[in-house]
Amino acid sequence: MPRLAIAPVRELMGDAGAKLVAKGAVHRVVEYLESQVADITKNALSFAKHSGRKKIMLKDVTLALSK
Repeated sequence: MPRLAIAPVRELMGDAGAKLVAKGAVHRVVEYLESQVADITKNALSFAKHSGRKKIMLKDVTLALSK
């Protein structure tokens, strides 16, 4: 069961030019996005811990995204 909302992802795909998108395609994109969020969070958490913090800050996410 996806944790991200399906409708906004479908809308984003529509904004990118997709007039018709199969439900399975939207679900696959949601799965990918959830996986990416988990990976980014893990990397950002390691940067926060390296700096002696428990809280993830913007700079940690920025570093995680540049990795």
